[in-house]
Amino acid sequence: MANGLTMTRSAGSSAVESNRGRSRPRALLGWALLAIPVGLMVERAWAFRWVADDGFIHLRVVDQLLAGNGPVFNAGQRVEASTSPLWVFILAVADLVLPVRLEWIAVLLGIGLTVTGIAFALAGSKALIAKGPAGRLHLPLGALVYVAVTPAWIYASSGLEGGLVLAWLGACLLVLARWSRAERRFGAPAAVLIGLGPLIRPELALFTAAFALAVLASDWRDQSWSNRTRLLVGFFALPLAYQVFRMGYYGSLVPNTAIAKEAGRSSWAAGWRYLRAFTDPYAVWLPLGVLALGAYRPMVRDLHRRGNRRGLAVVVAFVAAAAAGSLFVVKVGGDWMQARLLLPYLFALVAPVAVVPLRRRTAVALLVVPWALVAGLFLRTNVDNTIVARRNQVTLADYGWTSTHPEQVADAEGGFFYGGVRLPAEPIAGRRSVHAAYGIGVSGYGLGTDVFVLDVLGLADPVTAHLEIHRRAVPGHEKPLPPPWIVATGTEPGSDLDEEDFPFPLVLVAPLDDPDRAPFDERVATARATLECPRLRELRASYSEPLTVRRFLDNVVDSWSNTSLRIPAEPADAAAELC
Repeated sequence: MANGLTMTRSAGSSAVESNRGRSRPRALLGWALLAIPVGLMVERAWAFRWVADDGFIHLRVVDQLLAGNGPVFNAGQRVEASTSPLWVFILAVADLVLPVRLEWIAVLLGIGLTVTGIAFALAGSKALIAKGPAGRLHLPLGALVYVAVTPAWIYASSGLEGGLVLAWLGACLLVLARWSRAERRFGAPAAVLIGLGPLIRPELALFTAAFALAVLASDWRDQSWSNRTRLLVGFFALPLAYQVFRMGYYGSLVPNTAIAKEAGRSSWAAGWRYLRAFTDPYAVWLPLGVLALGAYRPMVRDLHRRGNRRGLAVVVAFVAAAAAGSLFVVKVGGDWMQARLLLPYLFALVAPVAVVPLRRRTAVALLVVPWALVAGLFLRTNVDNTIVARRNQVTLADYGWTSTHPEQVADAEGGFFYGGVRLPAEPIAGRRSVHAAYGIGVSGYGLGTDVFVLDVLGLADPVTAHLEIHRRAVPGHEKPLPPPWIVATGTEPGSDLDEEDFPFPLVLVAPLDDPDRAPFDERVATARATLECPRLRELRASYSEPLTVRRFLDNVVDSWSNTSLRIPAEPADAAAELC
């Protein structure tokens, strides 16, 4: 009997070892499949590495911060020219500790964070799936949808905060998915993580609110008020603290870029064109519809069957926030950089189904594979091709910035420059050198922290940002500062300048002012006088006066009216309305 029992145990042990032997290759295959989108993104992002002109704006803010001038674009002018305070902070810390050029730090961090976000999404998606038979394969179909489109490769670097957005969304999915399967309360560190959204980009507050609502609503009946309060503090303490800082330090409710782009106004037609310019060439609707039928539907059914309210809430939060965010981008008219603002929402739509278990009910989701091959290999747009031509342009030297570059004359000699040309004018008091330009990224970063760069499109200049417009165009490029205002804000009285000194760039839609209203000198004088009117003097004091406790508190109060203030583009109209 003992021998029989021993033989039985031996046979059972052999069977287990045999199953383990067969499962190891299958497990390796499973890991290899999940590694495909990660590896593809690493290769494609590196091949398309670059820093956009807007990316250099972040780098100049980092330089100003490390120079002791604060998180500003120009020293002595508290203007929030970056839409991502957390990205600026991360770059600043990295620049302090790493012996690498800041441009390369931005590129490497951007790519690394993008890949991290995809990896987090794969892990989070798998955590949402019910455990099936041992050895079941999981395919990274949702992740392939994101990795297959060219804009995802382009904006993985670019010096912008796109990689940080993806890493945050992926991390949120992972912590939420693990919480949905655990019999424990949502932790305070995870709540703080979710609250970081508005510090990465203001509109990510949509995701923070959706994730917080999912957590609170799922466990509302089982929580005490002390637990609810703890979570609310974790979710919103940091965003609210930064908002108070923004109001007091900058004197505004929103970043200056949001005012310049009129983020509170609607431009549905332009936004719809922006959406279609991304979705139509790549037929993005096709894989999203396939995932809805072959991945989301089976997942929701499984979560409902298991009674997993938390998992359902997580899925709904991601999809609802992604849809609402996409609608917001359409509402404001999109952006001048194709697809950039839509990429986070595409990622959020596919993240919960980044991994799809291979079974009969999900078989239709396999149609994503041929689409991904066609999209990745053949589908491009004219905008893609234009930006692709700039790949591998990372440093200032790559952009042709050398010691003989005309803009650097401003730093060497001082004076007033427009588009790199020195004009017969004295810079405004306290500025040795003023450089007025429409593209302020490369030139602003190259000129250094001591040169005052006047952004005549308004992203980094508060007067320009507050100009009044009567029709929408490309956000960020629809408020060219009229020449009389350029002279009034950038030079001392007595400047020998004329309208012809300020040629209008052909890339912009149309001027905002009316040059035939009066002689140029008279319009300049009117602009100078208008800047001294009480309402504009208050606005300018909010960002230029020394930051005392009194000024901070006054800015908190005045931030509401400062944000809503608009300045007519023609100086005479501005004087009539504001003086």
